[in-house]
Amino acid sequence: MWKRETSTDRKFFILIFVLFLNLFIMSFNIILKNEKSLIENIASTLLSPVQVGFQKTIDFLSYEFKHYVFLKNMFTQYHELKKKHKQLKYKNYLLRKKLNQSNFLSKVNRDDPSFMGAEVISVDNNFPYNNIYINRGLSHGIKKNMVLINEDGELVGRVIDPITLISAKVRLITSSTGGVGAYIKKNKLEGFLTGSDQKICQFKYLLENAPVSIGDDVITSGTDQLFPPYLPIGKVVGIEKEYLTQTIYVKPFFIEKSIKQLVIMMNPLKKGEK
Repeated sequence: MWKRETSTDRKFFILIFVLFLNLFIMSFNIILKNEKSLIENIASTLLSPVQVGFQKTIDFLSYEFKHYVFLKNMFTQYHELKKKHKQLKYKNYLLRKKLNQSNFLSKVNRDDPSFMGAEVISVDNNFPYNNIYINRGLSHGIKKNMVLINEDGELVGRVIDPITLISAKVRLITSSTGGVGAYIKKNKLEGFLTGSDQKICQFKYLLENAPVSIGDDVITSGTDQLFPPYLPIGKVVGIEKEYLTQTIYVKPFFIEKSIKQLVIMMNPLKKGEK
């Protein structure tokens, strides 16, 4: 009895298998509108998400790898350029230093007798923006009120008493004693520039309605009969409006530069002279 049931089950499963195989074979012959068989469409439907996910994974990994390599190369190039920039900057500093030390004074003295090189030998530490002393004096033809500029031709100050045989005192334009006839280059707004024993000089009592901007250049006017006209002084760094007037703050160019070596204008041309 048991053997008979087993034989019947086996025949049933064989029949099911034959029918499934026949259906499978027939599905290859069923062509859909997209000109693919039923089996191909089923397989495509089942495998499509896997293929899309796999392709996206490959694309993502490829992009990230290329991005990483690109950034790594850019980072390396950046540090190489930064290193070269520092080297060039240092070389430029050395060349400037060498030029200043070896050629500056001799070139000034040789090329134009109207100018004489000088070195600063003393600075008052208590009032560094008031007076300095230079290594030129009566024996070098130095006289009172001779004008001093830096190596870029920017105004520094003028010679005052005392003057010895080998040295002279120089009053800086930042000194609270004295002043400079000057004007703002852009609009010719003229006034008397005074110091305060600090880094900043100032125009006082200029008309309030005159247009002035931060960064405007200031040069000498020559109206004080002490300093020749058209010498660069500095730039406007501050504006303070008041009733009908304004105070203009000016930072001299020489403040940001070394004044160890200066140039004396032996015969400065005053305004109106030829």
